[in-house]
Amino acid sequence: MNTLQLRWHALADQARNAEDKHLQVLIDGQPLTALVRQFELAQGYLPFDDTFLLVDDVAWYARSAWQRSAEGRPARLVLLGCGCGDVDCSQLYADVREHRGWVQWTMGGWPERDYRSLGPFWFELTDYRQAVLGILSAECPTGHPA
Repeated sequence: MNTLQLRWHALADQARNAEDKHLQVLIDGQPLTALVRQFELAQGYLPFDDTFLLVDDVAWYARSAWQRSAEGRPARLVLLGCGCGDVDCSQLYADVREHRGWVQWTMGGWPERDYRSLGPFWFELTDYRQAVLGILSAECPTGHPA
């Protein structure tokens, strides 16, 4: 079993204002960006150096997918997006499914890279739901719900 933490986080190289907050994903206490970088280097991939999604990205299009996943419904979660600001440039995602009280993340990415051996990650549904609904209901850094 894996553990999931979600939090609003300012990247070290950015000004500390609300618009610069990203939704940071931690698995087993490790930032997903670090896990992905280690995986890419081990696979011989040139790292994309994708970043966590900005507050506005979460509010605009990722919120409904997170909500579906917390309800135990299948979803595709975009977890990391290109540092250029265009998430469609490159991204890392998790295809989410619930199975008997567990939530499974199977990883994938764009442009096509095989991230399936990064994981899969398994989260206990009650803990997963608590983490996701907690971040979605939290006051996001821009002063409005995410």
